[in-house]
Amino acid sequence: MKFFDSVKTVLIKKPFDLNGRASRSEYWNFWLFSQVSILLFLYFSLRVKFLLIFVILIWVYLIIPGISVTVRRLHDVNKSANWLLGFVPFTLSAYVALFVFSITQDSQTSEIDLFGILLITTYIVGIMTTSIWYCFPIFMFLTQKGNGEKNKYGDPVT
Repeated sequence: MKFFDSVKTVLIKKPFDLNGRASRSEYWNFWLFSQVSILLFLYFSLRVKFLLIFVILIWVYLIIPGISVTVRRLHDVNKSANWLLGFVPFTLSAYVALFVFSITQDSQTSEIDLFGILLITTYIVGIMTTSIWYCFPIFMFLTQKGNGEKNKYGDPVT
């Protein structure tokens, strides 16, 4: 599946669909799109504070489709969505902490705060590292090739 086809499928065609299966390319293309979108708006919000509202809105808009494509990806490797129960609260709290940290910084300045960028980048890398460490089994499920046969979640993804 091509990059923008994957994003369109997750955001428009199946944003609330927890049934069926999702291919690796569909999942990882959407993941890349969502992370780059949020990071770009975070970067620009360091310069123009009111853009932080858009970061929060984008994050809220992407969270439900992100969970649904993750559930469908787990279905592709014949795993239940129950594997996410420990992962989702951890990730939500980490991102909420990131947004709170961004809001509480100094008022808007005309210069880009390099220390702020370094701090946010370090925090994001910390979130990603900790998420991967504590959620290694889920990470392995999301990266492995899906079952080529029909399973209880549906037909194989082409």
